[in-house]
Amino acid sequence: MTFEQDTEETPVVFRFVQGEATAVFPCEPADLDGRSMACYAHVGQHSGCSHEFARSGRPAKPAEYAALKAELEGPPYRYHLKVYNRVQPAHREAFRAEVQRLHRIAS
Repeated sequence: MTFEQDTEETPVVFRFVQGEATAVFPCEPADLDGRSMACYAHVGQHSGCSHEFARSGRPAKPAEYAALKAELEGPPYRYHLKVYNRVQPAHREAFRAEVQRLHRIAS
C-alpha cells in the first residue's frame, strides 16, 4: 500500500535513546487517554511512547536520524516532516486537541 505525499508538515522530534534514533510525533496521540504519543523506530516501527520518553536521552543529531527521516519521508509513509529539537508548547496544545477530537469520534 502506498500513500500520497503529505501536503501538511508533520512535527517530529528525533530522540537518541539507548543507541538508537526514534521519531516522536508530539501532536499525534497513540491512545485515546492521551497517555502516549506516536513514535517510530527502525526496529518496532510505529508504536506509542510516553511523554517521559520524549524527554529522555538527548536530541538526535542530523547524522543519527538521517536514515530514519528518509524512511519516513519515502514510500510508503511519505511524511512531510518538520524537525524540532524538543516538544514545543504548541505541540502539547495540538496533542490535547487531537485527544479531544478522537474522544468525540469514539463517542
